[in-house]
Amino acid sequence: MDSEAQHFFQLFEQYIATTLKWVSYITGIATIIGLVAQFFQWGNTGPFAYLKENYQIIWLVAVTAIAFFLLIWTLLLRRRFMGGFKDNFKGHLQSNWDFEGQWRIPEKGTLLVTGPQDAGGITKVGVQWENYTFSFKARIIRDCLGVVVRAQDLSNYYMFQIRIDSIRMHRRAAIPMISKEIEQQEQPTSQMQLIKFNIGWQIFDPPTPLNRTLNGWFDFRITVRGESVLIYIDDNLALQTDSFLKIPTGKVGFRNYGSEEALVKNVKVTLLQ
Repeated sequence: MDSEAQHFFQLFEQYIATTLKWVSYITGIATIIGLVAQFFQWGNTGPFAYLKENYQIIWLVAVTAIAFFLLIWTLLLRRRFMGGFKDNFKGHLQSNWDFEGQWRIPEKGTLLVTGPQDAGGITKVGVQWENYTFSFKARIIRDCLGVVVRAQDLSNYYMFQIRIDSIRMHRRAAIPMISKEIEQQEQPTSQMQLIKFNIGWQIFDPPTPLNRTLNGWFDFRITVRGESVLIYIDDNLALQTDSFLKIPTGKVGFRNYGSEEALVKNVKVTLLQ
């Protein structure tokens, strides 16, 4: 789904959610008024009489409308969360991605992943994705390309740093820390002030060497299933680990820092059964 279509479906879902909310409110109020009016025998003409005589029909029509809108909403959610993800970078990056740094589309259909910020970027959808294959074409311009999987947010994810001759595994995590200054206060004003979060990296060495040098464009595919990871470069298995991923679900993305640069295109996420 391209970014314009994705944006349309997001707006449509918001419209359905708002419609469901107001239909529920109006139906509930009308039904309560009708029941109360019938019980106390309020009014023989006007709105009370109409609601008293027709509250069952109003309730039935509203329930049918709610069921219809819920069906549409469910199909849209299934398409978004169960149908995978595609981006050919022909629209606005902000429609599909949350990112920090100077990401841009240098030419139609291609994303430049670069810094200088540390966090990188991830898809707006997919926090509940569990088992999937993340594939794309890539070209390393300077140093490396960081490939992100199982991202809960920009502070908690796994990253595989692809260099021209190796792959190095990383984990990024928000670590709760107690502030020493606040810890020394006898009566802190708020319990929320006691905890701060520092963002840290865990780097897994040694890196896994590649059996070829990545000089030009290459096809990349990473499959995550449970705690296991399989990485293929041009359909050749480059890395396998069977007990690594401890975050059970999450989004995908990219991360480069500082002067690191890479190009990617034809991004696709295919969910696995």
